[in-house]
Amino acid sequence: MTTRYMKNFLLMFSVSCGFVATLSSCNDFLDALPDDRIEIDKVEKVEALVTSAYPHDTYVRLTELASDNADDLNGDLNGNYDRFSEQCFRWQEVTESDNESPAMVWQGHYEAIAAANHALQAIDELGGATTDELRALRGEALLCRAYSHFILTNLFSLNYSKQHSETDLGIPYITEPESTLKPHYERPSVAEDYRLIEKDLLEGLSLMSDAVYTNPRYHFNSKAAYTFASRFYLFYQQPEKVIEYSTKALGDNPEAIMRDYDIMQTMPTDNMQPRSMQYASDKEQANFLLLPVISNDAFYFQGYSTGGRFNTNHYIGQAELFFATPWAPSNEAASQSQQIFRFYWFYSQAYDKFLLPKTPYYFEELNANTHVGYFRTVVVALKAEEALLNRAEAYILTGQNDKALADMNVWTHSFVSDSVTYESGYHFDENWNYIVDYSTEAVPRTLTMESIHKWHHKYDYYTPDRPLPRKHLNPDWINLQEGSDKECLLQTLLLIRRLEFLHEGMRWFDIKRYGITIYRREILAELNLLTVTDTLQYRDPRQAIQLPFEVRGAGLQANPRPAAETAVEGYQNWAKRGELIEFKNK
Repeated sequence: MTTRYMKNFLLMFSVSCGFVATLSSCNDFLDALPDDRIEIDKVEKVEALVTSAYPHDTYVRLTELASDNADDLNGDLNGNYDRFSEQCFRWQEVTESDNESPAMVWQGHYEAIAAANHALQAIDELGGATTDELRALRGEALLCRAYSHFILTNLFSLNYSKQHSETDLGIPYITEPESTLKPHYERPSVAEDYRLIEKDLLEGLSLMSDAVYTNPRYHFNSKAAYTFASRFYLFYQQPEKVIEYSTKALGDNPEAIMRDYDIMQTMPTDNMQPRSMQYASDKEQANFLLLPVISNDAFYFQGYSTGGRFNTNHYIGQAELFFATPWAPSNEAASQSQQIFRFYWFYSQAYDKFLLPKTPYYFEELNANTHVGYFRTVVVALKAEEALLNRAEAYILTGQNDKALADMNVWTHSFVSDSVTYESGYHFDENWNYIVDYSTEAVPRTLTMESIHKWHHKYDYYTPDRPLPRKHLNPDWINLQEGSDKECLLQTLLLIRRLEFLHEGMRWFDIKRYGITIYRREILAELNLLTVTDTLQYRDPRQAIQLPFEVRGAGLQANPRPAAETAVEGYQNWAKRGELIEFKNK
């Protein structure tokens, strides 16, 4: 397995191969080769360029470990970690080389943007989007350009805010191929980035066509494009448009395009790979956009000791996720069953992981003699469940509670098992053989306002020493009264999103949008104790991931960082560094 080292680079476009290659250079990340390009004079070459306009790098581990889906298990006693993962977990500047590092994500997404820009230029040079195929390719290139800029903005900047985004630092929005060797870039505001993303998005939506794709799930087909639009407007705080585009993605019968978990249930349970492959399959109707990427994430989010220190452990799984839901059956043993949510629990002294089968792995061998190559995975970038949950959230925000409940119940009837089987007792047969008795209990899957309020008031709000599923929400863009119908619905919706997007990195963006405070806890499993070492609150500068060192060295303005004493003052209210706090079970 090799790691791609990040250096400043020139972009060179190899149309005949249909991909963008990188060359080492001392110039900045967005430089492009100014001459000697292959002439793009045919539609087929434009199509090859557009195929290169999708990122081949993933932010998933970067944001998943930064979110509240991870704890520090056993601290320095646990050697199952790498420095990159620790830097992500501690919200530090990432200085380690890794295929999932901010530097690689930055490079990969700007490579995709560069490919989109060259495709758009080539279409203009061919006389414009004068045919159905060229119009569709122009639409796809614009959607790709909008998507990569959107991801970069939300990673390397603070979340969109009507109060702050006109002055918050965004990321360079590149709309033309570079013609100079050392171009100069400034950082616009987050608000300006969102305006430019919207412009590309709307034009792309007006031109797209599913007719040009032989394998639409690897392209911005209409369902993927509408789902991306629903996410964009959710983050842009325009719920009416979220409803519009989610509805276009889902059609009249969203139940018919939910994920088929019954297929996964028939697969072997001794390892996660078959079910992960099915989850990310291009045959799965719920998968709208798939991105093959270079990544080792499968080893972090499958049953390996890799990543065992920083991960979703059973404290989080039991207290905040799988065992703390409105759907837990009444029987105590059944409530602890993996049958309800079909998750895996891998536990030893070295690691403690609660996992959902989502991340397959494939090995791309570059040299048959040395067996050197890359591990790859397939990221489900856009899916039916997201369109559904985006719309449910938008219904809540617009006061359409009945419609929100309907969408949430479509999700629960797909994701949550309808029954569990558990040991209810034992007896002896006529030959005095010990026989275990089993009972089956129905799971109350349908949510109502009554059941949501019952669940909501069953738990207090989360504190680090008493982890619970409800967390204080502090959004600056809506008025939210704790205990109201709106807050109860949003708490339930955010729990559903946390379950649905586990190991997909999306929880980080929900934390930013809703101003949820994260506490960094060191869990000592054998003593049932923890240490609180840091906190991250709304609009903490560390919520904007620091730009890669190479980018800053090329002259791009860095993200601000809190002073050292400010960075730790949040946890001092809980404990001095190194002081143990007794962990209280709910």
